[in-house]
Amino acid sequence: MASPRDLGGCLEALERVAGAAERLGLDATGARGTLADARTRLGFPGTAFVCALAGGTGAGKSSLLNALAGREVSRPGATRPVTAEPVAWVPADAAAELGPLLRWVGVDKVVSHHDPRFSDLCLLDLPDYDSVEARHRATVDQVLPRVDAVCWVLDPEKYNDRVLHEDYLRPLAHHADRAVFVVNRRDVIGDGGQVAALTADLRRTLAADGIQGRPVFVVSADPPDGADRGELEDLRSWLSERLQAKAVVAERLAADCRQRGAELALQAGLEGEQAGRPLVGDDARRQARQRAVAAASSAVDVEGVRRACRRRTLAEARAAGAGPLGRLLAVVARARGGGDQGPASARSIDPVAYARAWRGRSTLSRTVNPVHDLLRRAATAAPPALRAEVMGLARPDRLEERLTEAIDGAVAQGTADHAVGGQPRSFLWPLIGVLQTLVTVAFVAGLLWYLTLYLAGRAQADLPDLPTVRDVPVPLLLVIGSLLVGWLLARLLSASARRAGRRWADRLTGDLATTVAAEVDAAIAEPLSELEAARSELLVALSDLRSSC
Repeated sequence: MASPRDLGGCLEALERVAGAAERLGLDATGARGTLADARTRLGFPGTAFVCALAGGTGAGKSSLLNALAGREVSRPGATRPVTAEPVAWVPADAAAELGPLLRWVGVDKVVSHHDPRFSDLCLLDLPDYDSVEARHRATVDQVLPRVDAVCWVLDPEKYNDRVLHEDYLRPLAHHADRAVFVVNRRDVIGDGGQVAALTADLRRTLAADGIQGRPVFVVSADPPDGADRGELEDLRSWLSERLQAKAVVAERLAADCRQRGAELALQAGLEGEQAGRPLVGDDARRQARQRAVAAASSAVDVEGVRRACRRRTLAEARAAGAGPLGRLLAVVARARGGGDQGPASARSIDPVAYARAWRGRSTLSRTVNPVHDLLRRAATAAPPALRAEVMGLARPDRLEERLTEAIDGAVAQGTADHAVGGQPRSFLWPLIGVLQTLVTVAFVAGLLWYLTLYLAGRAQADLPDLPTVRDVPVPLLLVIGSLLVGWLLARLLSASARRAGRRWADRLTGDLATTVAAEVDAAIAEPLSELEAARSELLVALSDLRSSC
């Protein structure tokens, strides 16, 4: 049990629990109220504690108080209800100190005494909780949470009353260590066997409420002449000797703190087997991640980026190594790949621009769906108090916005090193370009030679004999040879461009796919990670609370 000096740590632990619960989206108003009440209760001077006599109509609370006091403190009567407002029976030497505490509890009527046996005990006679007067029950509901102990006074005919058990005993079971049960009107029960049977049945009923091992006294507070008062003296001794004021106050406040922590733990799904277990398992997370990453890669069109890399590399190779005709073809290719169709076109030869223009080609519905399914699964597994918070994370517009930002960032990061001057170059291409220029010159020279011969023949001019190489005319050798050499050089250039394009595509798409996967994974994990981190923080705070209180 908590001692007064332990309560500081206990209250600090509940403060941390309330903060963690609020970060999780739970309502910690009850915990905050308990903290405020506990600090207020500890701020009152004096050592006396307050014990309320609570019970239903006709149970004999006023008669019991009078019997314990040995005089009339609270007026009993035959007409119900008799007690309309709480009456406090307090030690005379502590009356002044108890005044602020009793006003906070909600008691204005005070009767003092000089009984040394009750020097630390303030007894309250409360109105009936089942009174026909609604304000009487309201008074009971206001006072009970603020008293330090409760003596439940029960009628032998109504001790199984549904209102008593469902509205009071079960909700206040965490205060059982500071509760005592008194069955009044011993004289109407019967002999000792009947008293024992009633007591045993009452204990079974209390056990069903979560209350075990508490003392039960059977008394006659106002017996007929000559009748036995039962265990009244034992009750008086128990109240005066067994309940130590400082321990009662400290233990009551600690129990309230533990109860508030247990309520928040239940709301967060951190009780029993669910404690520390994530809302969704690793397998479900992994499957959702795989589906979302695949859909995001499809949205960016990583394969389209790869094709653009190859086309761009081929265009650059032609511009550098295909000679005059290749340069013309490269200009045409660039015009077709970056013209009216724009960077989002499937014919783009700018892979960076094509990747960054992914929004113009696709939507994220296929990427959002697995994330939404994962969060919906988490909401189903979450306790009712957390479901609204989890489903708030599953809003499609929020998910799409988060994933869009993640993919934009991934594309920008994945293409950053390739945006300016990232396309491949080769020392071989300019050399092939020089050779292709020479080949083109040879081809044109051969054609011009034949054109000159044709024109001279038409003019019937005398022509010299054509030079030959192994009986092959030189002009024919120039034309045929240049075509053959040019074709071979073009094949070499294409092979070099394809190889360089594949390497560039592997680097660019590898960086892009890795970064997209990482960013999408982070975007998927972020909502649940924040939620699970808050649950873990609350779990640690609850553990501290249990050990501190």
